[in-house]
Amino acid sequence: MKNYSLIFLLILSVHFSCEDDVQVQNSENEIEFYPVEVNHKEIPLGSNLYAIVGVSLFDGLSESAIKNSTVLVRSGLIDKVGLRDEVKIPENAEIIDGNGLTLMPGLIDAHFHYDHVKHFPTKFVRNGVTSVRDPGQWIEAYDFERATGDPLPRLFLTGPHLDMPPPSWPKDSYMVRDKAEVKEAMDYLFGQNVSAIKVYQNLPLGLIKEVTDIAHTKGLPVTAHLEITDVRQAILAGLDGVEHVTSLGTALVSKRKAEKFRQKMMANNKSRISGRLEMWRDIDVNGKKADSLIKFFEEHQTFLTPTLGPYEYIIEGDKTDSTALIAFQHMTEFIGNCAKANVRIAVGSHGPWVPYAKMGWSYQHEMDLLSRTGMSNGAIMKASTLENAKFLKIDNRLGSIENGKQADLLLISGDPTENILDMYNIKKVMLNGTWLE
Repeated sequence: MKNYSLIFLLILSVHFSCEDDVQVQNSENEIEFYPVEVNHKEIPLGSNLYAIVGVSLFDGLSESAIKNSTVLVRSGLIDKVGLRDEVKIPENAEIIDGNGLTLMPGLIDAHFHYDHVKHFPTKFVRNGVTSVRDPGQWIEAYDFERATGDPLPRLFLTGPHLDMPPPSWPKDSYMVRDKAEVKEAMDYLFGQNVSAIKVYQNLPLGLIKEVTDIAHTKGLPVTAHLEITDVRQAILAGLDGVEHVTSLGTALVSKRKAEKFRQKMMANNKSRISGRLEMWRDIDVNGKKADSLIKFFEEHQTFLTPTLGPYEYIIEGDKTDSTALIAFQHMTEFIGNCAKANVRIAVGSHGPWVPYAKMGWSYQHEMDLLSRTGMSNGAIMKASTLENAKFLKIDNRLGSIENGKQADLLLISGDPTENILDMYNIKKVMLNGTWLE
């Protein structure tokens, strides 16, 4: 197993010594940057020694669980991992019986919105989501939560998304109109210690490339909500990720239909609500355009965060919108085809406002929806942990259970590799080596 202790200690020393970008020198004396959660100084570091014994271990490295395993956690870090008979338990360790439980890395949410729902982040972390990326909200929006002293997930924030007038979401946007304003905005965001950059749909291709070129000099990923920009061209401009399955719609229909949708949206942003559903209703998800786009994503290794939850639709009572129903069915089938083709799927909850999810459980609901696409439970769990960590560029210290990594862990009753609904059975949550009450 890889040992991350040395590099993590180097990173940790920088974490707690300054507010600047985290950086370490590699063996070739080049500076490497690592995204950092804005609340890293506010998360208590555990000091105890724990032995989780006889547990079914999902380590995030594969898509299966290893029965009868033991994991030692010492001073906030994973110390030893192995089969029960292979790990010697120190006499002073506090022993946790793992019989009937699954141990896995804390969930990482690649697309979380706070939306000023007070105490929601605390509810989320207690439900197993130990890290979140909010792709489009001012850093100050979290001041209330951070001041409460309540446990919070690791907050990997992008700050406001970059958009061009007229903004789609004025309260969450930073307006840029040319390269000079992009440079000014990026300097501001770097100064806010953002861990990624988010661009929004009105930004033209030339400015998307300017954003990605600047962000990549800092080692920060760039992700985007598109819809009216051709997704292939945006990826060629440097995007690391694409948010929402609906961002792909215009690439899956004729140029004429895509342009009609694009012009309507540019004239009236609200037209996208019905327009994208009408577009997805008519998309042939098994046709040549869909196959070509899936191959493009696979070749470029671009992350796709579907966020199926916001688009889910069930006909019941007076809700009889067949367009919404068929559109969601096509989205689900398309994401299933992406998973079969090994497109890099990231998992994002979309936060508090998901139609059919119980408040605080939208992440588990998204995992359930992904299972309905045909994606295997193990693949969903790996996407929720190590793959999301890779997308956020924090896999050097989070996302898997390996020696030297930070101890963000979940104990779950049952085995979610067999039944994804067991993800609701959270028994214990460890954050930075400390069990949450």
